[in-house]
Amino acid sequence: MAGTVVDILRELIALPSVNPRLASPNDPSAGEQRLTAWLVDFFQRAGWRAATQAVHADRSNVIALIPGGRGDTLLWESHQDTVSAEGMSIDPFAGIFRDGRVYGRGACDVKGSTAVMLTALTQAAAQPARLRPNILFACSINEECGFTGSRALADIWRTDLTTSGRPAVEIDSVGSNGPTLEELRSLRPSAAIVAEPTDLNVVVAHRGVVRWQCTVQGRAAHSSRPEEGANAIYAMARVVRAIEEFHRIELASRPADPLCGPPTACVTTIHGGTGANTVPDRAVIDVDRRLAPDEHPQAAYDELVAHLAVQADVGDCRLAHDAPWMQSHGLASGGNHAWAEQLAALARSTGVDTRLVGVPYGTNAASIAVAGIPTVVFGPGSIAQAHTADEWIAVDQLDRAVEVLYRVACGGVEA
Repeated sequence: MAGTVVDILRELIALPSVNPRLASPNDPSAGEQRLTAWLVDFFQRAGWRAATQAVHADRSNVIALIPGGRGDTLLWESHQDTVSAEGMSIDPFAGIFRDGRVYGRGACDVKGSTAVMLTALTQAAAQPARLRPNILFACSINEECGFTGSRALADIWRTDLTTSGRPAVEIDSVGSNGPTLEELRSLRPSAAIVAEPTDLNVVVAHRGVVRWQCTVQGRAAHSSRPEEGANAIYAMARVVRAIEEFHRIELASRPADPLCGPPTACVTTIHGGTGANTVPDRAVIDVDRRLAPDEHPQAAYDELVAHLAVQADVGDCRLAHDAPWMQSHGLASGGNHAWAEQLAALARSTGVDTRLVGVPYGTNAASIAVAGIPTVVFGPGSIAQAHTADEWIAVDQLDRAVEVLYRVACGGVEA
């Protein structure tokens, strides 16, 4: 039923799934729902038992069970959402195939990996089940802006929460034979692979992140009499400088993680003012704080908020911080190392020059690892092509990744 990995990838690219937070108002490309529906249809045509998990309004994870006979279960996870297609230099949804590359929004991050996983699973499902593990293939929503899809997925298997602190988990079976919540819990994964462009290396550790908005409230006045106002942009400039110095001096002086490097802080957006002849009474920035794998998001947020209260002189203005709109722990290498070594060894057996690495960005892997599941990140493509104006992925990387994951699905490793 399935075509080649390139055919599948081009179909996926043609289904816009821009994260709603990154889309303009009324943007027809916003939301994952088109891709969710396509995945459900693919799973049903493949004969795989499927279920959905509502996370936000009209935004659902989708999970397929590809049964094996070995008894253990592996989780494969890929996210559905992409960043915005605004400003791209190519047709973002055409899925152009040219000179050994496939172009389009999501080609690299991360629909290429989704196509690889679908292709490898389709091929493996045609082989005798006796030596194969069960595979749970989950496609989550909202990776780009909050990791809420992967957190909801991981809640199925979390055992570290008290009954009162455990979030409600609801699974909707697709058709009459989809897996139930109780069945999914009984199929607790022994290990997980999260899809991201890693150049076919195995990511065993990565940094975490906490993001929030910071507002300076001033007092408007006519720009011919600026002394009668309280200039929010001037005050915010001092806040921005204090964050820059916190990054350059305080964070840079801390020991760098051997795999992921040092923690960082960065101002990523700034907005302020209402007109050319008015003293601005409001300015807003977005703050991006990247965490070492052993840092806690809330502690990092609290530390920088406290630092700015002392170091950023906002004069007659008022400085306020929103609660974080995105936060995630990092992925620490310790509990994932043995699983990473097995996957890397299998990849090398196919001729891929795979290394165990750490990366500075965050992924859904951290959310899944919190459930006590050894989790690594692996996939075709380079992070250097992710989110770019002419995003692409090399077909030879897709083919190599299919071979690696096909062997995993056929029982080539046992976590």
